Formats: sequence, structure tokens, C-alpha cells
Amino acid sequence: MSEAPAKRRRSVLLLVAAGVLAAALVVAGWFVVSRDRPGGTGGPGGNMAGVPSIFPVPQHARAATGAAVPLTGHVYVVAPPGTDQASIAAVQDLVTGTGGTAEVVAQLANPRDGAAAVHLGTGSAMGPALKALRVDGDSSLRDALGRAEGYAIATGQPDGIPTAVLAGRDNDGVFHAVQTLRQLLKAGSVAPVLVSDWPLMQTRGVIEGFYGTPWSHQARLDVIEFAGSQKMNTYIYSPKDDPLLRDKWRELYTDQELEELRELIDAAAANHVRFSYALSPGIDVCYSREADLEDAVAKLESLYALGVRSYVIPLDDIATKVQCAEDLREFGAGQANLAKAQASFLNDVNEKFISAKDGVLPLETVPTFYNGSPSTPYKRELGQALNPGIVVQWTGEDVVSHRITRKSAETAGQTYGTPDASRSIVIWDNYPVNDFSHDHLFLAPVIGRDADLHRSIHGIVTNPMIQPYLSLPAIFNYADLSWNGPAYNASNSMNAALALLAGPDPEVQAAVRAFVDLNQDWQDDELTPSAPELRRDIDQFWAEYDAGTQHSGALRNRAGLLQRLPALLPRMAEPGFALDGSTWVAAAAEYGRGVEEALTMLEAAKRGDTEAATAARTRVQDALKTAGAKTQPTLELGVVTPVLGNSELASFLERALQRVPAG
Repeated sequence: MSEAPAKRRRSVLLLVAAGVLAAALVVAGWFVVSRDRPGGTGGPGGNMAGVPSIFPVPQHARAATGAAVPLTGHVYVVAPPGTDQASIAAVQDLVTGTGGTAEVVAQLANPRDGAAAVHLGTGSAMGPALKALRVDGDSSLRDALGRAEGYAIATGQPDGIPTAVLAGRDNDGVFHAVQTLRQLLKAGSVAPVLVSDWPLMQTRGVIEGFYGTPWSHQARLDVIEFAGSQKMNTYIYSPKDDPLLRDKWRELYTDQELEELRELIDAAAANHVRFSYALSPGIDVCYSREADLEDAVAKLESLYALGVRSYVIPLDDIATKVQCAEDLREFGAGQANLAKAQASFLNDVNEKFISAKDGVLPLETVPTFYNGSPSTPYKRELGQALNPGIVVQWTGEDVVSHRITRKSAETAGQTYGTPDASRSIVIWDNYPVNDFSHDHLFLAPVIGRDADLHRSIHGIVTNPMIQPYLSLPAIFNYADLSWNGPAYNASNSMNAALALLAGPDPEVQAAVRAFVDLNQDWQDDELTPSAPELRRDIDQFWAEYDAGTQHSGALRNRAGLLQRLPALLPRMAEPGFALDGSTWVAAAAEYGRGVEEALTMLEAAKRGDTEAATAARTRVQDALKTAGAKTQPTLELGVVTPVLGNSELASFLERALQRVPAG
């Protein structure tokens, strides 16, 4: 969809340690991006003093009286029958990771001295445990346990036993509570808290919907696990260059392909993420042809047998008119009649498959005209003819929208709906997708989305980059934004994301900061200026150089750090980040070498050492040439040159070369 503009599995223990690290580093101001927005940790929805930072930011969190709950000794994991098994296993791993011993029991009877307890289950089963902590009357807790996916965490010492209670409105809520528990751990103990939390958007997730090399199977597994750990609930399988989704949509999968899909579906279920399958027949479908309808239903049936219960029929990036003689005879020409034909087909799929199956969520579609909120003949006809239960995915006012407002989303719901009822809208958000700019990475935080979008839409899914692991920071941001938009703070959220992915090594943290700084620019958006930290160091250098004052050394230090990126970034907690960005990392290192040589050249020229300046000048030119080489392979464009902070880096080198002309 976004091509239209011109322009290893990580262990639970790693996430535990990194989650705690994220809290500490955010508080310390570990990473500061150049823009901000109101909201965040102060005030409603934010974290109060004494509570570790939690992401996504919860609706309510406050410090409780009493001591922390240690998980370093013998810990009873009290899980009544029917409790979510993935949540139980995750708590066991948490306890093991702190050095404790977990014993799973259905009820707590005759606990040993010095033991602690973690109760988890749905609200009805957790009633006695919450009552024992004397929090069952808390109004925010009741709110949380009355909402889908809501959860509450409380701590205390009933009968002298250090206890944490994780109660969910449903099993999804229980799983979300465990993700928060990870972040409440400090030195092996759970901070004394009362957390009452629930999501504001019903759909929160990732759509693999870009053009270009599809993600690997392992990358999909890792992204699904990451999404679940951030309380997202949706992964939409829609890679544009999977031929069995589009070009060969009628063909069924082989047994081997079905087995891989089954593994993805099972992994999604284990992480409380719904796997949604997107079939895109619009390239050559004949909407009125019974055989095409039967082929579509047969394809969806094959996925239903694997456990898929959520489906999308995208009709984006196709011809804007009907394509077969049967459709022309039945519906006529023109865009309004295209909408009528598509609505007929979608309604038939809905009737023959979606409505006929147990447990299947409402069908979703992507219209051929999927952006812009004003009414058009196509949208008006689609809204009138399409079954009112079918959800529409929409990209905002533009294909790649820099701003998405609540008002715009409300208008879109009305435009794709009827005068009597607005259409349910899910935003397909084309950020940080880079399929229209294969030479760029987009690592700026998510900005420009209204904090109260949840009041107008069903949910939001991010369309990531071709590089899955480099997309994780933005996925983290979207999880935060879609869970609790009024409390979302772009800087804080990105700080936490980068700390999580970097791990505890200070050198690695500095390297991540430097690399991300080089990849801030998003299509010349004024809120995401290119390489702000690098630009600051360059401006400071020229001011000092021209004034003849002592150099601070900041630019030389940054040049040295850039040269060390190839060695430092692979040491991140998430090594896939460095692998995804290897060609950009190599280019950054070459630019770093060029900057260091340019500084040597300028200093030599200033002291009159022509020989040294000339030698350094040659090395600057060599680095500039190497950094500009085509090294990044693409699926359709061949090999391209990685672009990162080039306007700052290349401009600095060119300016330095002009200051020291060739002798």
C-alpha cells in the first residue's frame, strides 16, 4: 500500500532484565529525541513516585504501603484451574530468572516459612486474593476488571506471606498483567504497587503490509513475541510480495507452507496476539464470478483449519475500475460501480464464510481508495452497499500520513458508513514503512497522532519497515500510543524502547544513540529533523574553529563512536537490530572515518602543515566515496546506497574540503 507516494526469539529472562533497565534509563534521561509532546508520566494515567516506569503507560498506577514481594526464594504460583498456561509459564520463568524456585499450585495451603506467593487468574477467581489484600473495593480496580483485556496488580502480606496478585478481566488481561509484572521487578522483588489498567483501543498491532523482501519466518516469530510482550493483540499477515496472497491468490498453500503458517498462528496464540490473514484478490478478481468467490472461500477455509479466526480482504493498489466483462455487465463502469461490485463480493464472503463460522471476528477490508476523509462517489457507494459489520482499514488523509487527527478519523468513519451509522475504522498507519524509500531507515518516534484517537477508531496497526528488528522501536511506540494515547509521550516511549533493545552496556547504549540519531529524518517532517545531535556537534565545531577557540572534542568523539558502530551494535540485547542495519552501520562508520580525517586535515591546514593536510584530504575523499557506495540490496531496485544523516555528514565533509583546497 505505501508504495504509492512518489517519494531469535528472545528469552523471557532477557526481557525481564531489559524491562527493568528501561525503567532506570528512562528516569535517568538515557536518550533524548529532539521533539516532545504533552502527556506522559505526570498526571492521570502516569506513574507516581515509587512506581517503576511501565510501558505501555497504565491507566492507574500508585505505590502501595508495605514491603516488596521477593521472588528470589520459594514462590508459590497460585493458579486456579483454567488459568492461562502461557501466563503461568511466564511467571515461572520470571521467578527462575531471579534465582527463585516456582511451585505451581491450584490453591495456597500450608505454605512453607519464608515463601512468597503470586496469585494469577481471572477476576472472579482472584476475588478472595484481592479481598485478602483489602483492595477489592478500589474503584479503579473494578474499572479494570470490568473491561476487555483489563487487569490489576496488587501487593501485600496477608497472613504474613509476601503476595502479589495478578487479576485479569479475561485471559488476555492475565497475560498483560504478567508483562507489567516484569517491569515491576527490581533486584528480584516486586515493587509494592496497585496497578489498574486496560487498553483504550480494541485493535493494537502490526501489519506486515509492505512491498519488498518479506520478513523471514524467524523474524515474524520474534515480532509476534515482541508485540505480545508490549500488550499488542494483532498481527496481520499481508506481505505484498507473497505471491499466494496476491498474484496467485487462488492457489492453496503446500503442506510445508501450511506448517510454517501454523507455527506463526500458534506463536501468536501463545503471546495473546490474534493472527489475521489478509487475502488480496483484487489484481484479477471478477467480483460477480461465482468461481472466484468459491476460490476465496476455499483459501480462507484452509486458514480456518489452522486456527485463524480473523480475516482481511484488502483491495488496495489495484485497478480503479472493474476488470472483467461479467462485472461490467452486472455493475457498470465508473468508480461508484467498482465500489458496488466490491461490496457485493465482500458481502458474499461475509455471508458464506465469516458469518457461517464460530468464533470468527468481523471481516475487515482495505478499500481501493483507502485514504482521505472527504466523501467521493466511490466511498459513498461503498458505505451504502457494504455490510455494516465489515470494518474498513484507512491510512489517514494521505497514503503516508504525517498527522492523523481525531476529527479526520471521525469524518472517515462517516464517509465509509451510512447517514445512520458510522463505519468502524482501523487505521493502517504507514509508519515506519520504508518500501517507498528503500535507502532510508525511519527510527524517529511515532508523532503526530492525536492523543484521543481512541474515541474515533476501533484501533491502529503499524506498517513497519522491510527490516523487522529495526522496526521494533516504532512498534513499541505504537503499543504505548494505542494502549493509552492520553499518556503517550514520544520521547519517553522511545527512550524505553531503545533501552530495552540496547541492553545494559553503556558503550552499546551510546552507539545506539548515535546510530538512531542519524536516522531521525522522516520525509523532511519538521518535527523529525535529520541527525539533531550530530548537527549540534557540527555547529559547535565550526563556531569554535572559526573563532579560534579550544575545541570541545565532541565532534571528534562522535566520529570515533561512529567508526566503532560495526563492533558495538552487535552486542545489543537484540542483535537483529545490527544485522538489519548492517549496510547503514558500515556507511556510518565510513562517514565517521571521514569526519575524523577532516578534523585532522583542518587542524593540519591551520598550523601550516601542508603535507599532513594533503594526506588527510585524500583519506577524506576516500571515506566519502566509500560511504556513498551502493551496498544495500533490494527486491526490485537492485543495490542502492544507504542514506543516513547524509545532509549533515556529507555537507560537513564537503565544507571541510572547500576550506582546504587541493594543493
